[in-house]
Amino acid sequence: MSRTKKETVPPATGMHAAVCRAGAFQFAAEQRFTNGCVQRRGLFWCKSGRGSFVVDGREYPLEPQDLYVLPWGRKISYLPSAREPMFTTHVHLVPWYRPGARWVANVPHERGEAGFDSPDRRDADWPGLGGVVRLRLEADRSLARLIDFAVRWYLHSPRDEAEARALGLLLVREVLRQAAQTVVPARSRPEELERLLVQVERGFQLGPRIGEMAALVGRSRSHVLKLFRRHLGVSAKQYVIARQLQEARELLLGTTLPIAEVGKAAGLADPYHFSKLFRRHVGLSPRAFRAAQGPFAARPEPSRHRRSPPGRWT
Repeated sequence: MSRTKKETVPPATGMHAAVCRAGAFQFAAEQRFTNGCVQRRGLFWCKSGRGSFVVDGREYPLEPQDLYVLPWGRKISYLPSAREPMFTTHVHLVPWYRPGARWVANVPHERGEAGFDSPDRRDADWPGLGGVVRLRLEADRSLARLIDFAVRWYLHSPRDEAEARALGLLLVREVLRQAAQTVVPARSRPEELERLLVQVERGFQLGPRIGEMAALVGRSRSHVLKLFRRHLGVSAKQYVIARQLQEARELLLGTTLPIAEVGKAAGLADPYHFSKLFRRHVGLSPRAFRAAQGPFAARPEPSRHRRSPPGRWT
């Protein structure tokens, strides 16, 4: 279903939503567990690492910047990568929480738990977001900041009901805006280009060169240059740099790594070159960008390699 940026969120959407739980979680290698029937919508953001999850019998990949909107009443199993287990943040949203009902800062994950099938909570229609929906989310987007705030609010505040409902409304609206603006990759792209884009995503930190890309698909350098220009509107070099700077923005806002380490992790090891390139494309130095755009001094400490109770994650 195609959507345009001009579309707006229906006025009533999210009016009675509420945040009921939020958190951050560092999965351990091979740590796997299942929730049998989760009665809430979920915003599940993979910030680093990799893995997958199985929702109602179908497996979905998890990579950095993936934001999944998860359906009500799902059965879900988490499958972290053995080499790079994912670090995630998540927000549990009840789309309709009856006005006047006592707000509870929790959601049932299994049949028979307290609050399961409560008449005070139910799902609601979010236009264009039925089932499992995969989006891409950069750390400097409004929705990303709102998710980070919701996590910190849940973990470190008194959890006021009015705030829970206000956050629910804001999150639903931002999720719908993000979904409306997400560009679905064109199916008409050549298979060669898709292979190159996958390779760039896997190794942009190494600064892949045009000759290496050409060798990958068995074509000439000029052919690769034409592929990027014709189908993406940028040169191959510009595409790689844009991906490196995107990673740098993610790390500046989502971690407390020193500036030089951010550059190295993004594939720009020379601190002077990194700062100059970042300023040219973003308009601020990396340090100024972090100070101006980062709403938090540090992200919450994940529960590193600590197993959660059976069938539950926080």
